[in-house]
Amino acid sequence: MSDMDPREAEMDSLLRQSMTEPVPRLSPDFHQVLSRELRRRSLPPHPLGRILLAGYGGVSAVTSIVVMRSQGLGWVAIAVMMLGSLATLELARRLRRRQSGIAAK
Repeated sequence: MSDMDPREAEMDSLLRQSMTEPVPRLSPDFHQVLSRELRRRSLPPHPLGRILLAGYGGVSAVTSIVVMRSQGLGWVAIAVMMLGSLATLELARRLRRRQSGIAAK
């Protein structure tokens, strides 16, 4: 410990002291509220929410296409970028499903 500067020695002592303290736990009330909120959020989304999300995605795609065309990009480059984004989204959905399936087992 002699080769540490004063700031490192102080940080080391703080870390050592915090490691001796008991592990913090959530209060039972907060744990219940958190569990209830997680269950509520795991319900399927409202149909209006899906419509709004799809509309937002459509407007975003059209806006992106207009901006990319105004920057001089060709249709091939635009299509590759759009389809690449959709492929990434689908890959993320599949991985999420696979992980939730593994977690359920």
